[in-house]
Amino acid sequence: MAGGSKVREWMRRRMAPRKAAGSGSSGSEAASTSAQSSPRRKLRTGAFSSALRWRKPRGNVLAALFQRAAYHLLWLVESVVVVARLCFFFVRFGFRL
Repeated sequence: MAGGSKVREWMRRRMAPRKAAGSGSSGSEAASTSAQSSPRRKLRTGAFSSALRWRKPRGNVLAALFQRAAYHLLWLVESVVVVARLCFFFVRFGFRL
């Protein structure tokens, strides 16, 4: 499924070593910055990748189907609310439909 590859691509870009921002910064500054954020990043990515491995492929299909159904249901509810507000506005201020 395409959703998994997008996540992998995002994770790969996120974990790629970053280049120095400018010629003014030294390599040791960049190394110390990455060393400070490394444990937190490793913990976060480790938990995320283990959660992805825990899921079965069928679960991703059901999750995508549920997400689409929820999106369309919320779109329908929002449309009804907008039309109801419009009708209320016309009725409240005396305009005829």
